[in-house]
Amino acid sequence: MQKKASPGRHLAWRSIRSAFAGCVGLILSLVPAGAADQMPVTVVVARQGLVTEQIALVGTLAAREEIQVHPFVEGREITEILIEVGERVEAGEPLALLDSQETRLALDKNTVSMQRAKVAIAAERSKVDIAVVSEREALKRLERSRSLRPKGAVSDQTLEEHQNAYDRAIAELELARSSLALAEADEQLIASERREIELTLERCTVRAPAAGSLLERSATIGALTSSSGEPLFTIARDGVIEFVAEVTDASFVRLKEGMTAKIAVPGFETPVSGTVRLSAAQLDPKTRSGSIRIELDGAVPLIPGAYARGEVDTAERSNILLPGTAVKSAEGVNSVYVVNNDLVSVRNVKVGAQRDNLVEILEGVGDGEIVVLKAGGFLRDRDRVIPIPDLASAEVTTQRELSEALLPADAGEGIRR
Repeated sequence: MQKKASPGRHLAWRSIRSAFAGCVGLILSLVPAGAADQMPVTVVVARQGLVTEQIALVGTLAAREEIQVHPFVEGREITEILIEVGERVEAGEPLALLDSQETRLALDKNTVSMQRAKVAIAAERSKVDIAVVSEREALKRLERSRSLRPKGAVSDQTLEEHQNAYDRAIAELELARSSLALAEADEQLIASERREIELTLERCTVRAPAAGSLLERSATIGALTSSSGEPLFTIARDGVIEFVAEVTDASFVRLKEGMTAKIAVPGFETPVSGTVRLSAAQLDPKTRSGSIRIELDGAVPLIPGAYARGEVDTAERSNILLPGTAVKSAEGVNSVYVVNNDLVSVRNVKVGAQRDNLVEILEGVGDGEIVVLKAGGFLRDRDRVIPIPDLASAEVTTQRELSEALLPADAGEGIRR
């Protein structure tokens, strides 16, 4: 699609047209009266232009990275779908709900068990407190008996009884502390079970692991979940869509990361710019082709799976460009008609890349030389002609030196080999 010409461009064209019209009038006014046999021919000026080698691609649009969402809980019925294909999701956003009745029942039972555990801990702590008091009293009686024994106030039997009472108090204290530790361990186990139940309850809500666009949905209401089955959802991470193409080995070795590309996407009037992001590590030995990925610029809404065409710029150079009509090909020899001092000379040239009506001239014509626009069989070497500048080719663009005489509006996009 050609861009709409700006007012400045129209002014430049009027100036060029006026200049060429003046040149035509001047040339015709200088033609001698006896030169009626001279043939007027349309000519163009050979100029240096940018030649861009390109590789044509055919491929499809695909997500840069696909995220498959599987359920963490197996054997649960899907009770509700909260999102549909094509919608945008954020990280952590709910996608579907699973049956959680059994899990909620287990949570209620765990709540009761937790209350019982707390009561048991309180009872065991009371026993520990009582055992501590008994141990202290037994120790005091034992120490008093030991202090009175040398004075004969306490018999050996009494001292032994106090010693035994103290030993029993110590044993009962240790038992109470062990029972308390066991009750606390039971509480920790119940708390751990509660966290597991709460995690299961949380996983009954299937959530998006990352932001992106929902590409596929296999989840259906009433189906049972399975971690070994198909993913419930497929998400394009961040909604980033790329162009993926298979290229032959000859083209694959010429493609490098960072090369610019233009991708024609259905539904868009102008091509989408892109950059070669990734190439396959190796070629397929059967097809001798490799896959490349092109990162597309901008935030245009692209549809994965859509067919697209593209071109990758692989090299740039500056050479003479001429309209294809100016080059004559016969028996493998290419030639042009160069006009100098109103005389035509046939000159063999070496051509390079071609695109549309433009031909790259590698050898044979220099910058600024005058060339006949249409190299037909009606001209011969050393014919005398009246050169008429081609006004139509000068109308197109004023952005580059090459466009002064011969390039069409899309010449700035280069020539594909």
